[in-house]
Order: sequence, then C-alpha cells, then structure tokens
Amino acid sequence: MSHAEVARVPPPVLPGGYPITGGYTVIEHLSRGSALDVYEVFSAERMCGCVAKVVRPDRLGVTRVADQLLSEGRILAALAHPNLVRVLDVRTDPQPVVVLQRLPGLRLDRLIHQRERPPSALDIAHFGAHLSSALFYLHGKGFLHLDVRPRNVIVECGIAVLAGLSLGRAPGLAPRGLGTREYLAPEQATGAPLTAASDVWGLGATLYELAAGTPPFAALDDEDQRLWDAGEYLQLHRPARPLGHYRRLPDALAGITENCLRADPAARPSIVEVSAVLTALTSTPEV
Repeated sequence: MSHAEVARVPPPVLPGGYPITGGYTVIEHLSRGSALDVYEVFSAERMCGCVAKVVRPDRLGVTRVADQLLSEGRILAALAHPNLVRVLDVRTDPQPVVVLQRLPGLRLDRLIHQRERPPSALDIAHFGAHLSSALFYLHGKGFLHLDVRPRNVIVECGIAVLAGLSLGRAPGLAPRGLGTREYLAPEQATGAPLTAASDVWGLGATLYELAAGTPPFAALDDEDQRLWDAGEYLQLHRPARPLGHYRRLPDALAGITENCLRADPAARPSIVEVSAVLTALTSTPEV
C-alpha cells in the first residue's frame, strides 16, 4: 500500500464504552463529516442518551475546526427555542466536545430522499414555518446560521428542529465561500457582507429541495457540470429552475420559495414575511 493510499484510510471511530469526556461514554458512532464525528453517548449525570459532536481524530490539529465546534456549543448554550437543538454541555478536556439533546427523528435530507412521495405542500409550509421561527429568534439574538440546509434539520413527530450551527456568527464580513456549496447565498460565495437575508436564502434553498427533491443549484446539464467541476458556484451563474418544472404547488408557496432565492439580498423577503406566508398556508384547507 502506497503512502497516498495509507493517507486516505479514515481513522477508526471510538468504540462503545469509551469515555469521550468526563461523565459521557460512547454508545455508538452515528455519523462522520469532513471535520467532525457524531456519537450517541450515555450521560451518567442525566442517566440517558445524548449526542456528542467531536473533532475527527485526523483533524484534531486544525485549530479552526475546534474553534468552530466550540463556537457552535457556546452560541446554542445561550439560546432556548423549541425549533433549535439544545446544548447540554460544552467541554474542552481532553478534547473539544459539544453535547446536545438527542433528537430521535429523521434528518430532513433523508426524509426527502427516502420517501416514495414528495412532501405535501402543507408539510413544506409547516416545516418552513418552524424554521422561520427559529431563524427569527436566532437573528434577534444577534446571530446568523449561515448553513441552513436539509441535512441540518431534524424532523420528529411533525416538528422541525434546526441544528448545525458551527458556522454561526454575527452579521458582517466572513471568509469567502463560508457555508455549504449548493446552499449558500451569492454574498457568501463572493465574500460580501452577510445579513439575515443570507439565512433567508438558505431557508429558500431548503424549501426548494423539499418541494423539488433536488437542491436549486445542483448541476442540471453539461455546462453546469463543467462549472461545478471547476469549483464555481452555480448560483453566481444562473437562477434556480422554476419549481413549476418539478411539480404543481400553491402559487403563494412557490412564489415565496423562489423569492427567497433572489440574487440581490435586498430583494428577498424578510424572515417575518416568509413566516407570515408559510403560517397562512398551514391554515389553508386546500393546501
């Protein structure tokens, strides 16, 4: 095996029973991202299962990764909202660990792609209203989320809960490209100042994928694929395909979703306006 092949072998996950930090032992490994591992852990203090996010073993030396994880924990620890995941503990010894409430539901990306039928217009409006509420509260506390996407939403018993706040920060300038490529707003792609409108875009991209079954800026043709392979952001080159291409939706739902994805942040609706439209749709019998 070559040195390059050895370098590509991912590090092992922590075994069951491992003391991840004081009072928390591993039950099982849940998922692995590019920088973090997520475990179900047992809390001796609470006598129940929780979720722990830790830095991957091969990223422990990357200060930025640890800083982002701890920042997420500290932001969430100061917040309390029924549609935001709750932090139970933040530790730095022997490594950065953020302990979260365990949400037994499905991630929204799995719900989208595992269901035989797409979510109804009522479900889309319902989940969108929950996320709008969480974002309104978050913005009121002086933070932007900046990574609103289906993978960062958990649905349990019809309730949508927003997670994944590792990129959360105050409005203003941020590094170019901060966010997840298919979902970030044009101003995130270019390094322009970030505002609440950046999260409105992320909400719109999430609603779009709920409705269409595909992100608004997935590659659609050879030219898109060429740009994507070259590292370009498709949202800087074309608008999202109209939702009517994929399915019939109430005009108000399709309209507010597409308006959230306007290139100019000033042209997007406010989170309050989005919430008002979605909440009204949830009480409309024909939706």
